[in-house]
Amino acid sequence: MENLSIEIVKVAYDLYVKRGMAHGHDLEDWLAAEKIVLEKHAKEIEQEVNIIGAAKEKKASGKTRAKTVKTFEKTSKKTSINRSQTKPRKSPPKKRT
Repeated sequence: MENLSIEIVKVAYDLYVKRGMAHGHDLEDWLAAEKIVLEKHAKEIEQEVNIIGAAKEKKASGKTRAKTVKTFEKTSKKTSINRSQTKPRKSPPKKRT
């Protein structure tokens, strides 16, 4: 991003020089320079955004999956502990006839 700022400064200065170094048009020159530079680099910026977005999605889906697995493991452990702590059921007494 820093390189873009430097490039914008250079283009804005070139526009200022082409205008005959007339004062009072700095904002116009700056905005025009931003437009020129950003249009020039639009594809690069779009690719970077897509890469970052894909990385975030991958990271988020990994966290979600890991959390789901972790929750499942905890639940499974609790269930097995609860089963081992319960007393075995006795069958009802047989009726004598």
